[in-house]
Amino acid sequence: MTETGKRITSVISCTTMETVRVSEPAIYYEADRLHIVYMAVDGSDKKDYYEAVVNEIEKAVNKKRDVEVIRHNSIVYKFSIMLRLINDIIKQEKEEFGEFVDIYVNISSGTSEFAAAAMCACMMNRGCIPFSVAVKDHTILFDKFLEMASHEGHPVGDALTVYNPRMIETFNFEPPDEDLVRYLLFFDSLEGRPYTTGNIIKLLEANDIWRYRPTKTKDPGRNAASVQYNRVVLTPLIERGWLRNGSSKNRWIVTPSGRAILDIFTDEEDRIPIMDLIEDYSVRHARMSMAFRDDE
Repeated sequence: MTETGKRITSVISCTTMETVRVSEPAIYYEADRLHIVYMAVDGSDKKDYYEAVVNEIEKAVNKKRDVEVIRHNSIVYKFSIMLRLINDIIKQEKEEFGEFVDIYVNISSGTSEFAAAAMCACMMNRGCIPFSVAVKDHTILFDKFLEMASHEGHPVGDALTVYNPRMIETFNFEPPDEDLVRYLLFFDSLEGRPYTTGNIIKLLEANDIWRYRPTKTKDPGRNAASVQYNRVVLTPLIERGWLRNGSSKNRWIVTPSGRAILDIFTDEEDRIPIMDLIEDYSVRHARMSMAFRDDE
């Protein structure tokens, strides 16, 4: 870890021929360390060129800020090797700097195998931030590209010939627990409005999303439902980084990670009945409060 407590920013990128797609994000994120993954095979007639690409990136970055550049010469066309390498880099950064490191992973440069591995690695390592970089201007004007990317009068793009397809090795990610996804969708449907724990429990039960089930204990106590709600519903969502407190204790906000879970595993049809019941409850609760004030 850093002795001063100052945070370290690490950026992980891959390159084959790209330069600014690697150097500019490192400058933008104010990187302290830049890991560059590339492939320069000994004996290859292209080795000097790929080494020159990395040299150019390092020179461009260090013109703007003092960055430690760490090179990783590896097989960039092998998914399993890329995933292992990226995971190892992330582990190395966390071991050296602990909680004081922010890790950004570039999925826009380099090979498609690196990009796929980078996304998997970010999903496996909480707190890592994948990013993409869109091209604003190209080195080759479109008219010139059309001329260069044509063969015998037909458009062929950048590649003229290709190798046979290769299967990418994969492994399974366990999908999130369905109950937790439903709990998360419920909190998202609250839209950041304040609700007490008691009211949230009532709404969960009214929506048949979660309901208190008394334990076998003879005297569960007055707060048994609240304790079970915190243990079964609230704590798992917070520990997974999907939910956090809003501007006050009774407000709950779905995090970007939680939003990604909802985008993948739910749709608007799942949300509508929950929101309808919440809205109905809010209206009735407001009317009761107004009636109570009128009676005073």
